[in-house]
Amino acid sequence: MTSSEHTSSGLIDTGFVLRYEPLYDLTDLEAEIFDSIAPKVVRREGYKRKNFLKVVEWKAVAVLPQAERLAADDIDYITGVALDEDTPNHLRLPLLKVLPGVGNPLASALLTVFDPKKYAIIDARAVGVLHDHGLLESANPQQVDYGAYRKLVKSLAKGANCAPLDLYRALIAYSRQPKA
Repeated sequence: MTSSEHTSSGLIDTGFVLRYEPLYDLTDLEAEIFDSIAPKVVRREGYKRKNFLKVVEWKAVAVLPQAERLAADDIDYITGVALDEDTPNHLRLPLLKVLPGVGNPLASALLTVFDPKKYAIIDARAVGVLHDHGLLESANPQQVDYGAYRKLVKSLAKGANCAPLDLYRALIAYSRQPKA
Protein backbone atom coordinates (compact mmCIF):
# COMPACT_ATOMS: atom_id res chain seq x y z
CA MET A 1 0.00 0.00 0.00
CA THR A 2 1.39 3.41 -0.91
CA SER A 3 1.34 6.51 1.26
CA SER A 4 -1.37 8.06 -0.87
CA GLU A 5 -3.56 5.02 -0.32
CA HIS A 6 -3.06 5.42 3.44
CA THR A 7 -4.24 8.98 3.29
CA SER A 8 -7.16 8.40 0.97
CA SER A 9 -8.37 5.56 3.17
CA GLY A 10 -8.55 7.95 6.12
CA LEU A 11 -5.98 6.06 8.18
CA ILE A 12 -3.69 7.81 10.55
CA ASP A 13 -0.95 5.25 10.78
CA THR A 14 2.74 4.76 10.05
CA GLY A 15 2.30 5.72 6.39
CA PHE A 16 0.52 8.91 7.37
CA VAL A 17 3.29 9.88 9.80
CA LEU A 18 6.05 8.95 7.34
CA ARG A 19 4.41 11.04 4.63
CA TYR A 20 3.49 14.16 6.60
CA GLU A 21 5.86 14.49 9.56
CA PRO A 22 8.85 15.32 7.29
CA LEU A 23 6.77 18.21 5.86
CA TYR A 24 6.48 19.79 9.31
CA ASP A 25 8.46 23.04 9.57
CA LEU A 26 10.48 22.71 12.78
CA THR A 27 11.32 26.26 13.84
CA ASP A 28 14.51 27.24 15.63
CA LEU A 29 12.41 28.18 18.66
CA GLU A 30 10.73 24.76 18.80
CA ALA A 31 14.08 23.02 18.38
CA GLU A 32 15.51 25.09 21.23
CA ILE A 33 12.52 24.24 23.42
CA PHE A 34 12.86 20.49 22.96
CA ASP A 35 16.66 20.32 22.79
CA SER A 36 17.67 22.80 25.48
CA ILE A 37 14.71 23.84 27.62
CA ALA A 38 12.96 20.46 28.00
CA PRO A 39 15.86 18.79 29.87
CA LYS A 40 15.94 21.73 32.31
CA VAL A 41 12.18 21.49 32.89
CA VAL A 42 12.48 17.75 33.52
CA ARG A 43 15.40 18.19 35.90
CA ARG A 44 13.68 20.82 38.03
CA GLU A 45 10.11 19.47 37.57
CA GLY A 46 8.88 22.95 36.70
CA TYR A 47 9.43 25.97 34.53
CA LYS A 48 11.54 29.01 35.20
CA ARG A 49 9.83 32.16 33.94
CA LYS A 50 12.23 32.57 30.97
CA ASN A 51 11.60 29.02 29.74
CA PHE A 52 7.86 29.26 30.36
CA LEU A 53 7.75 32.40 28.21
CA LYS A 54 9.64 30.63 25.40
CA VAL A 55 6.91 27.96 25.28
CA VAL A 56 4.24 30.67 25.32
CA GLU A 57 6.01 32.44 22.45
CA TRP A 58 6.07 29.17 20.49
CA LYS A 59 2.55 27.93 21.15
CA ALA A 60 0.42 30.89 22.26
CA VAL A 61 2.01 34.12 21.10
CA ALA A 62 -1.35 35.92 21.44
CA VAL A 63 -1.23 35.51 25.23
CA LEU A 64 2.45 36.45 25.51
CA PRO A 65 1.74 39.98 26.84
CA GLN A 66 -0.48 38.50 29.58
CA ALA A 67 2.07 35.79 30.37
CA GLU A 68 4.85 38.36 30.64
CA ARG A 69 2.93 39.97 33.51
CA LEU A 70 2.95 36.72 35.52
CA ALA A 71 5.21 36.69 38.55
CA ALA A 72 8.18 34.33 38.32
CA ASP A 73 7.21 32.85 41.71
CA ASP A 74 3.71 32.02 40.46
CA ILE A 75 5.05 30.31 37.34
CA ASP A 76 7.60 28.40 39.41
CA TYR A 77 5.04 27.32 42.02
CA ILE A 78 2.17 26.31 39.71
CA THR A 79 4.37 24.48 37.19
CA GLY A 80 6.27 22.84 40.04
CA VAL A 81 3.06 21.44 41.53
CA ALA A 82 1.70 20.44 38.11
CA LEU A 83 4.88 18.60 37.10
CA ASP A 84 5.72 17.08 40.48
CA GLU A 85 6.05 13.31 40.20
CA ASP A 86 3.39 12.83 42.89
CA THR A 87 0.75 14.90 41.07
CA PRO A 88 -1.87 12.67 39.44
CA ASN A 89 -1.86 12.96 35.64
CA HIS A 90 -5.50 14.06 35.46
CA LEU A 91 -4.74 17.13 37.62
CA ARG A 92 -1.71 18.39 35.70
CA LEU A 93 -3.54 20.21 32.89
CA PRO A 94 -6.12 21.87 35.19
CA LEU A 95 -3.33 23.02 37.51
CA LEU A 96 -1.45 24.69 34.66
CA LYS A 97 -4.67 26.41 33.58
CA VAL A 98 -4.70 28.26 36.92
CA LEU A 99 -2.13 30.60 35.37
CA PRO A 100 -3.91 33.48 33.58
CA GLY A 101 -3.84 33.03 29.80
CA VAL A 102 -3.09 29.32 29.95
CA GLY A 103 -5.78 27.28 28.18
CA ASN A 104 -5.82 23.67 27.06
CA PRO A 105 -3.50 24.15 24.04
CA LEU A 106 -0.77 25.95 25.99
CA ALA A 107 -1.12 23.69 29.05
CA SER A 108 -0.83 20.62 26.83
CA ALA A 109 2.25 22.11 25.14
CA LEU A 110 3.84 22.73 28.56
CA LEU A 111 3.16 19.09 29.48
CA THR A 112 4.47 17.83 26.14
CA VAL A 113 7.74 19.73 26.55
CA PHE A 114 8.04 18.07 29.97
CA ASP A 115 7.35 14.57 28.60
CA PRO A 116 6.75 14.27 24.83
CA LYS A 117 6.26 10.50 25.04
CA LYS A 118 3.46 10.80 27.58
CA TYR A 119 1.58 13.97 26.62
CA ALA A 120 0.06 15.35 23.44
CA ILE A 121 -0.46 18.89 22.25
CA ILE A 122 -4.10 19.70 21.65
CA ASP A 123 -4.92 22.51 19.27
CA ALA A 124 -7.50 23.36 16.65
CA ARG A 125 -5.48 22.04 13.70
CA ALA A 126 -4.72 18.63 15.20
CA VAL A 127 -8.26 18.25 16.53
CA GLY A 128 -9.66 19.26 13.13
CA VAL A 129 -7.67 16.57 11.32
CA LEU A 130 -8.69 13.89 13.82
CA HIS A 131 -12.31 15.02 13.52
CA ASP A 132 -12.12 14.96 9.70
CA HIS A 133 -10.81 11.38 9.93
CA GLY A 134 -13.81 10.42 12.09
CA LEU A 135 -11.75 9.94 15.25
CA LEU A 136 -13.21 12.80 17.31
CA GLU A 137 -16.83 13.91 17.56
CA SER A 138 -16.00 17.60 17.59
CA ALA A 139 -13.57 19.76 15.63
CA ASN A 140 -13.59 22.27 18.48
CA PRO A 141 -10.70 21.66 20.91
CA GLN A 142 -12.71 23.35 23.68
CA GLN A 143 -15.29 20.57 23.40
CA VAL A 144 -12.73 17.73 23.44
CA ASP A 145 -11.79 16.16 26.75
CA TYR A 146 -8.00 16.34 27.05
CA GLY A 147 -7.74 12.96 28.76
CA ALA A 148 -9.64 11.25 25.94
CA TYR A 149 -7.66 13.21 23.32
CA ARG A 150 -4.34 12.27 24.93
CA LYS A 151 -5.38 8.61 25.05
CA LEU A 152 -6.38 8.70 21.36
CA VAL A 153 -3.14 10.37 20.26
CA LYS A 154 -1.02 7.99 22.32
CA SER A 155 -2.88 5.03 20.82
CA LEU A 156 -2.51 6.35 17.26
CA ALA A 157 1.17 7.10 17.89
CA LYS A 158 1.75 3.59 19.24
CA GLY A 159 0.01 2.13 16.19
CA ALA A 160 2.16 4.32 13.93
CA ASN A 161 5.30 3.35 15.86
CA CYS A 162 6.17 6.94 16.75
CA ALA A 163 6.02 9.39 19.63
CA PRO A 164 2.87 11.48 20.18
CA LEU A 165 4.94 14.57 19.26
CA ASP A 166 5.81 13.04 15.87
CA LEU A 167 2.14 12.28 15.27
CA TYR A 168 1.21 15.84 16.27
CA ARG A 169 3.74 17.23 13.80
CA ALA A 170 2.32 14.99 11.06
CA LEU A 171 -1.23 16.17 11.87
CA ILE A 172 -0.12 19.81 11.67
CA ALA A 173 1.72 19.27 8.38
CA TYR A 174 -1.33 17.46 6.98
CA SER A 175 -3.61 20.32 8.08
CA ARG A 176 -1.47 22.77 6.11
CA GLN A 177 -1.78 20.84 2.83
CA PRO A 178 -3.95 22.38 0.12
CA LYS A 179 -7.38 20.78 0.08
CA ALA A 180 -8.57 19.39 -3.23
